[in-house]
Amino acid sequence: MILEINQTASRYFEIQNQSEILNLPFSNLLAQDFTHFEYTSRKKKILSGETPSWDLEFKTLRGKKFWGNTSCRMISTHLNKIILVQIKDITEKVNTRKSLLEQAGTIAEHEANLNAIIENSEAMIWSIDKNYKLLIFNSQFQNVMQDFYHSEISTGFNLFQKELPPEIAKYWKEFYDRALSGEKVSVARKRPNQDGTFIFSELSFQPIRNTEYEITGVSAISVDITDKKLAEEKFRLLFERSSEPHVLYDDFGILECNPATLKMLRCSDKKLVLGKHPIHFSVETEKEKTNELESIALEKGSYTFEWVYKRFNDEEFSVEVTLIPIIIHQKRVFLSVWHEITERKVYEDSLKRAKEIAEAASKAKTDFLAMMSHEIRTPLNGVIGTVSLLEGTFLNTEQKEYLDIIKSSGQNLLILLNDILDLSRIESGQLKLEIQPVSPEKLTNEVVNLFRPMAEEKGLVVESEVSFNVPNWIISDPYRLRQVLTNLIGNSIKFTEKGKIHLSVEAEKFPNDKLRLIFHVKDTGIGIAEEKLELLFRAFSQVDSSTTRKYGGSGLGLTISKKLAELMKGEITVKSQVNSGSEFSLSILTEKLEYEIPAGVQELHSKNLATSAVISIQEFQFKEQIKKFCERNGFLVKMARTAKETIRIIGEEERIGVFLTDLNFPDMNLSEMLNELKKQNPSLKLTVILFMEKELKDSYYLVTNSLFNRPGFQIFMMFKPILLEELSKNFEKAFPIKVLKKQNENKKFLSEKIPLQILLVEDNVINQKIALRLLTKLGYNADSALNGLEGIEKLKTKNYDLIFMDIQMPEIDGYETTFQIRKDFGKSKPVIVAMTANAMEGDREKCLEAGMNAYISKPIQIQDIESTIVLLFQS
Repeated sequence: MILEINQTASRYFEIQNQSEILNLPFSNLLAQDFTHFEYTSRKKKILSGETPSWDLEFKTLRGKKFWGNTSCRMISTHLNKIILVQIKDITEKVNTRKSLLEQAGTIAEHEANLNAIIENSEAMIWSIDKNYKLLIFNSQFQNVMQDFYHSEISTGFNLFQKELPPEIAKYWKEFYDRALSGEKVSVARKRPNQDGTFIFSELSFQPIRNTEYEITGVSAISVDITDKKLAEEKFRLLFERSSEPHVLYDDFGILECNPATLKMLRCSDKKLVLGKHPIHFSVETEKEKTNELESIALEKGSYTFEWVYKRFNDEEFSVEVTLIPIIIHQKRVFLSVWHEITERKVYEDSLKRAKEIAEAASKAKTDFLAMMSHEIRTPLNGVIGTVSLLEGTFLNTEQKEYLDIIKSSGQNLLILLNDILDLSRIESGQLKLEIQPVSPEKLTNEVVNLFRPMAEEKGLVVESEVSFNVPNWIISDPYRLRQVLTNLIGNSIKFTEKGKIHLSVEAEKFPNDKLRLIFHVKDTGIGIAEEKLELLFRAFSQVDSSTTRKYGGSGLGLTISKKLAELMKGEITVKSQVNSGSEFSLSILTEKLEYEIPAGVQELHSKNLATSAVISIQEFQFKEQIKKFCERNGFLVKMARTAKETIRIIGEEERIGVFLTDLNFPDMNLSEMLNELKKQNPSLKLTVILFMEKELKDSYYLVTNSLFNRPGFQIFMMFKPILLEELSKNFEKAFPIKVLKKQNENKKFLSEKIPLQILLVEDNVINQKIALRLLTKLGYNADSALNGLEGIEKLKTKNYDLIFMDIQMPEIDGYETTFQIRKDFGKSKPVIVAMTANAMEGDREKCLEAGMNAYISKPIQIQDIESTIVLLFQS
């Protein structure tokens, strides 16, 4: 009986009031009669849970007929079973089909085309009548079925007249009968192959109708899906057996998951998981976030991200999710693969915490060092400043000796403090190189000059040698390079009792236009045993305790030097032999710089000067060094091996201005050569520079004394080892140039040259007195303030040109004081110079960012104040 009908069905059957049809048998609506067997078998299929569909002809309550595609589904309630019937009007479709069948000629043509398509198809295609006899079939079907029947098949062949394999006979008969009853059947099945394997096929059976729409037979098609099935099977096996959770889901929830998923979720029943969306198990409950991740996966083909899910026991766990969009049965779904990373996340979190603890410890260490640096520098400023003031007073010999001890101890303490700070900066990664142009030759000469007095006090010789392949300019950090060389040469002098220290520089080409510069510091000192070399570069360590007692030192110098070398992309190596000396080699990676020779050096060869120089030196390296110097300063160089050759060159050249020689002529002495030159050219004017061995100084004076009064000759004598800076001075004397002449400064005080109104803001009374006294020595009568507020008040009553500003002060610190001054009195004036014990990395930059113009770190020395004033106010 009909229990309920919707509006669409009411329209189909022309029902004006539902009471017209309710409780009537469904068969009353059918326009065609069914046998009892047909009706019963169809009802049985529906009640078994199948959802069959048929094309049926219906009649309305007003007698009108129409065709409908009908599908039926059983719904069970707690009281009884109900059949839900869905009807779709296909009248137009059926009528069109009938119309086409009536067009015989066209159909024949189409039939030929259709036969060609059928024959060429890779699928098995065939049709049978109601008696299971073949009507149409293609060669694919024929080949397979002849193998089964072991006989020829042709049109009219009854498929069931011979026994088929049970796997085929079982379901073919059923599918044929269902199609003959008007049902469309689509299934996937496997059938045996002759070689014992199985072939998977998708089969489709449809009823064939005549012009009266009566069923006359069945058409069938079988498509080989073995490869697809095998791929699906492989996927299934991988899916099921994978140790990683695999989840298949669509918009409505999880379709399938493997055992690994259940294990990770701590779930024993798959039913509790299926149908739920993965977001259900997620700590992240924002659906929009999931949609965003799915969109990225669709765009890229796959997407991997981290997510946090929750197990059935409410325990949270972290996973790395790989999301892959795939198509299954023409439907887009997502495959989500989980890789648990909970342990990794715990480890990462522990690393993060350890890093934060380490950073906090490093910051605490840095803060402690900064505080200690400030606290030590403040009294140290008083000690060194007072010493500086006492040096300008009248002292007896004993007092001067005590003062030297205090000064030396203070300087050593400052060096140690700076070394500790440097080591701390390097270890914390805060020390940065300041890359700028550097002249290796000039740097080498400066370092050697610095240590020459100290070496001569011990009776040692310090000499330098720059290889001819070393470029004029490189790019590096001159301060740090000088720091390392100073440490190496200082150590050599300290541990050498007799002999010499030799500093040499050479260059090696390196790939990509780079250059490796190598500095060698070789001495004739006490040497180091091979087994103790590894102790050299350890912080606060020396080769043995007796070394510390005898020579002193903190053991930090080489440690810092090694780390600085590594910062400059180089290294320090050492070769040593006990009682024979050591050789330390510093290599750095740099590059040649095409850089202008500084003004002043260029002035050595103006248009008014002679432009040629003759060199007659026998020793090759020394000769190349002097030649290189002359060429750098603009001279055209001529080389001579003998006195006669020298006379010839000077006679032929018109603009020879200087002759450089070591007196080693094989054919005549210098006096004879000069006489010959004068004889050839009485008006000759020539500068002669003689290079002599220092040990033969007295005898050379006796031999060459008569040379100095010769008219037309200007003779300079230099003793080896030759410093190029001294050679430059002799050139300046030989060729006086106005731009190089220094005016004599007759003024006594810097204050007379640069008059300034100065204010000192310093809270430490001792440091205030020291700084005021140092300023007095420069001629300045400075005012003072004990804190920032007092300093600001003084600015309101007097215009100051320069303020020396301490940083750590009560009330307001130096930074805040500077901010207020710049705010109230302008950015340009007064000039503010930080004078502080803050000497850590970044303190200088912090002062400049606060609005200060310059920075001096304590302990303050008079040279620092003087050079800062000159730098800021010279113009």
